[in-house]
Amino acid sequence: KNGKSQHWVRYLKAIPPTGVHTLWKTLRGYKFSAGAEKESVAIKPADLIKDENYRTTDQLAQEVITGTKQLVSGTPEEALAEVMAQAVKLARTGQVAPIEGAGKYFNVLQKYGGEYLGPLAIIDGGFTNGDTQKMLAAFGLQTLAGSKVSFPQDTAMELIDSVVLTPDNQEIQISSKISTAGGAASSLSGVFKQMPEEASERFPQGVEIIRYLATESAVDGPLLVARMFNIIDNQDIESLKNLDKASQNIADLNNEKLQRLTQQQGVAADTLERPDYRVFFHTLTAIMNQVIPLVNNNEEFKGAMMAALNNNNYVQVVTKGKQQGDAVSLDYYTKFPAVFKGAPQLVNKSYFATGQKGRIGFKLK
Repeated sequence: KNGKSQHWVRYLKAIPPTGVHTLWKTLRGYKFSAGAEKESVAIKPADLIKDENYRTTDQLAQEVITGTKQLVSGTPEEALAEVMAQAVKLARTGQVAPIEGAGKYFNVLQKYGGEYLGPLAIIDGGFTNGDTQKMLAAFGLQTLAGSKVSFPQDTAMELIDSVVLTPDNQEIQISSKISTAGGAASSLSGVFKQMPEEASERFPQGVEIIRYLATESAVDGPLLVARMFNIIDNQDIESLKNLDKASQNIADLNNEKLQRLTQQQGVAADTLERPDYRVFFHTLTAIMNQVIPLVNNNEEFKGAMMAALNNNNYVQVVTKGKQQGDAVSLDYYTKFPAVFKGAPQLVNKSYFATGQKGRIGFKLK
């Protein structure tokens, strides 16, 4: 970068069967592009807070400030330490004031920092915009002052970013969002867990799509949805599952339809010659990319998704960032119950010709 070599080290307990090449596509969020560079510093809650114990806001603030400083110390991003310290101070004192020198970190502060700055703002800062008073009344509270915060690591709470424990021991679940699009893809598993019973009657196909993608394996789910849309049939599924997972020859598929789908699925230059290329994953990616537009245009999928997303009793804490020159100001407001708007869209960041990482996610667009 800037004419200087950069060297990265990653320690592995074991070499994956598909090789190590794909492990270097990203590292702690780092990608070789100007836009992604703004998010290259790891300041997600998981990078700063290593357990899900409840902590006071004093403890949380200190961990955020100290953890950020440790993460950026000795790097070109050392300025972020002071920027984050200012963001914490302003959130806790209820101020929406410009943070000078924060322009470079606008995306980081709003997209990730809001997950811990937001709770600090509504507990200590007294931010009451949006539905905060409505939320307090629902829980029989006058204020959140004195509350503690936890950041769940349980995968059963996919749509929840934090939990506020009030002084009278009530738990308030928090979903952190930014005021504009651009957040990370969310899990369908969390959506399915809060699917209302009546949705199955109103949107049977939509619920079935979500169930397949949320509860079946990352391989079986897409195949079952693809069969639902007649992209493939049982014989095609059997052919793919019988394929040698180490195969690098498309002809090994022994299935004309799957061969055609695979050949039509474009890949980056030289991918087919890479040692970690696998026909199985190439074909699975091709099928997934056939599924996505059909699902995204399916009205029942949209209906079922919105029915589930809006079937909640948690608080949405929204971080609204504003950039002027090199300064950034952050404001916070709430929605209660959390309100989801937009068109749910499957987003493929998990399937590629050299491997597969996790289930398909979604965004609201």
